[in-house]
Amino acid sequence: YKKVFHEMIPQTLDSLLPKEKNIYWSSSPSIGWGRKESLLQGDSHYWGVWWGKEPFEIYEKKVGRFMSEYGFQGLPNLETLQKVMDKEDLNFSSDAFKNHQKHPTGYETINEYMERDYVVPKDFEDYAYVSQLLQARGMKTAIEAHRRAKSYCMGTLYWQFNDCWPVTSWSSLDYYGNWKAFHYQAKRSFENVLLSAEVTDSGIYKFFVINDGIQNYAGELKAEIRNFNGQLLWQRKSYCKSDASSNVSAILLPFPSLKEIDTQNSYIKLEFISDDNHWESNFFFEKPKDLKLSKPNIQIKAIDGVTIEIFSDVLAKDVFLSSENDTFFEENYFDLLPNEKRIIKLSKPVQNIKVKSLFDTMK
Repeated sequence: YKKVFHEMIPQTLDSLLPKEKNIYWSSSPSIGWGRKESLLQGDSHYWGVWWGKEPFEIYEKKVGRFMSEYGFQGLPNLETLQKVMDKEDLNFSSDAFKNHQKHPTGYETINEYMERDYVVPKDFEDYAYVSQLLQARGMKTAIEAHRRAKSYCMGTLYWQFNDCWPVTSWSSLDYYGNWKAFHYQAKRSFENVLLSAEVTDSGIYKFFVINDGIQNYAGELKAEIRNFNGQLLWQRKSYCKSDASSNVSAILLPFPSLKEIDTQNSYIKLEFISDDNHWESNFFFEKPKDLKLSKPNIQIKAIDGVTIEIFSDVLAKDVFLSSENDTFFEENYFDLLPNEKRIIKLSKPVQNIKVKSLFDTMK
């Protein structure tokens, strides 16, 4: 390896090309993730999360010039597991289930992280669902930290995209092509225009409008704090200009003292409105296990054969829609805000839609 990639190839290129045109990178990553230089030059594979057992929040501090590999595992959907093992094997002690996990301490690592951020469900189906939320939460933290660091960081590639067999893994798509919660989150976190929030070490809340598209936008950036029943607690608006391929941060002041707000029962809603364009994102003050969620009354109404309207009277966290005929939902694993009506497209008509939210697993 060293002979070919560090000697033969660069020497050959040096003999063929002028030095200013000879741009060659001998390896990916260039430097191991445990060395500080890995975040200062070249590309970085950061595995402090997962292998190093560091918290997801470390992603916001460990940002390199090009983050070309990082990841976290999540179980596939229950339907995927049911295709390859018997019902009695759907538990963590069965040999069949262990065989569909090739990391020696994979399930222990998932469980350790889940205990940090979520109420660990006792029901296996709920556990699989929460493991996907956990994976999506970690990868959202990483992707958005990398994008907020533009132009210091100019690339982010997660590990991994898909699977070669039905397995618990780092993938965002399972073996059968089903979207895990992570894949829906990746779609949101990689949108050309992204609204993201960051809390600094000094407790200042910074809001970012990141534009990786080719179009300029200008308009109103609005931040609201609402409780889980929808009551408006605080609001600020600011003019914002977001040029193509830019990273704009706007600190909206004065931010209220959090002593005046029940942070376990409230969230920040960010909105950026430019002419006919509209983007929004939600930010929660506390970890999911510390949220004071109440049982949502979720109603689903069919608009036509492949379109539904979904509504909730209170915040419904991480809504998961499923059906028995492998229907694809255009949106899934999303926060349904109080009194919000959301229109969702389906890949095919269905008779019965099952709905789950995080509240259902916190018993």
